[in-house]
Amino acid sequence: MIEAFNGWIIFILYLLNLVGGGYYAYQSVLNTENFMEKYGIHKSALLPARLAGSFVLTTFLMGLYIIYRGGPEGTWIYFNILFIQSLIFTILGYISVNSEVAEMEGVEYTSEGYIAPAIFTVINAILIWGLSDKIYM
Repeated sequence: MIEAFNGWIIFILYLLNLVGGGYYAYQSVLNTENFMEKYGIHKSALLPARLAGSFVLTTFLMGLYIIYRGGPEGTWIYFNILFIQSLIFTILGYISVNSEVAEMEGVEYTSEGYIAPAIFTVINAILIWGLSDKIYM
């Protein structure tokens, strides 16, 4: 399995990325009400929050499947979607955290809204680079 990911470093980064995605999937799909309360989001946004969480859950499940099938061969679209998704959310998170909405009463945005996706963006870029000989087969 380690060889399928070109060594320990890339495999550990893959697992970190997967665990991070699993954490956010759990928060937004199964622990939705507490997740929304943490950010001061009204309960009426339950469905849109779970809709967004379903995309994260999907990529988490695909990540597990990649391990189950024995490696990342030919999965370039998966890694590119993760990279683009995290890059877009980094930008949108920064804009949101620094917007007027962030200053509204009851809203509790923090820099986590852009720092976490920025970390995922870097990890995904490293994964794409480190696995390019496998994922683009």
